Order: sequence, then C-alpha cells, then structure tokens
Amino acid sequence: MSDDEIQDDERDAFLKEMAQVKPIKSGNKVSHNIKRKPVSNKTHIVPEKQGYDVDDNYSEVLVEDCPEHLSFSRSGIQHAMLKKLRQGKNPIEAHLDLHGMTVAEARQALLYFIAECEDLGYRYTLVVHGKGYSSPNNKPVIKAYVNSWLRDSASVLAFCSARPSDGGTGAVYLLHKKNC
Repeated sequence: MSDDEIQDDERDAFLKEMAQVKPIKSGNKVSHNIKRKPVSNKTHIVPEKQGYDVDDNYSEVLVEDCPEHLSFSRSGIQHAMLKKLRQGKNPIEAHLDLHGMTVAEARQALLYFIAECEDLGYRYTLVVHGKGYSSPNNKPVIKAYVNSWLRDSASVLAFCSARPSDGGTGAVYLLHKKNC
C-alpha cells in the first residue's frame, strides 16, 4: 500500500466518523457565570453624599512612591476576608476602567463609581487603573492617585492588586462597606 492510499483510507475513515457531527449553534456555547456590570460612566457628577466632596484639592501624590502591588485594609477586617480578596475569589459585581482619563476625570469617575456601588449594595468590585505604560517616564500616575483616593474613601474597607487574569498590578479589587 502506498502513502497516498493510506492517506485516502485515513481521510475516508475520518469523514465517515464526522458524517453525523453538526456545528455548535451560537446559543449552545458555554458561558461563564461571571457577571461584571460596568457602573454607569455617562455622567461624572458625584452625588451629594457625606464623604464625597469633589471640590477638595487633589492629594499630593508622588508617583515615584507608588508601590507595584497595592494593598490596604482598615483595622478590623478579618484575615480570611483579605486572603479571599487577594486571591480574587469574590464575585466581581461591577468594574470601572480608568484608561485614557485625565487625573481629574479619573477622580470624578472613581468617586461616582464608589457612590453608585454603595447605593446598589455592591461589596466586591474591580477598578482598572492601568500600569502607566503611556504615562511620562512609564510611571503610573493614575495608579498612584487611585491608591491615595481609595484610602481616603470611608466606604472602601480594603483593596489590593488584582490577579493577572483581571489586570494584575494594573487593577485593584475593592471591598466595600456593607449597605445596611
């Protein structure tokens, strides 16, 4: 038997086995249960809420002092909860992407996002601030500000850099206060 005959036999056997196979319809594809709802970004007006003063001065943030991995928690947060947050095991209920924004726009968007998450009762969210590759000297400007602003927000109990699949050091997981 020649190589061509063997290839023909294999091709025929393959086609015979595949005769009953049908393409998967688009509605039959598996989808993951991860539901990330982007919080409305259409208006950057921060609701008048206690602790959300948009007229205050920007924090004096030194970009050089911004660590690669961000991590913060208020006292009283359980170690197990922080560990779960760091591992990205909480369901992300909403996310905000600050890429391409100026510092002023990012601040407005972040404050609005935090206020809206509080109103909706979200506990676990993701904020993508970027790694600063487009910034002057490749230093992360927005990231440094986000690190400061989140620490100043009374409704943010903890935050830490995300897993690589969720943005790594270019994003943070947030743990919000319970909405009582």
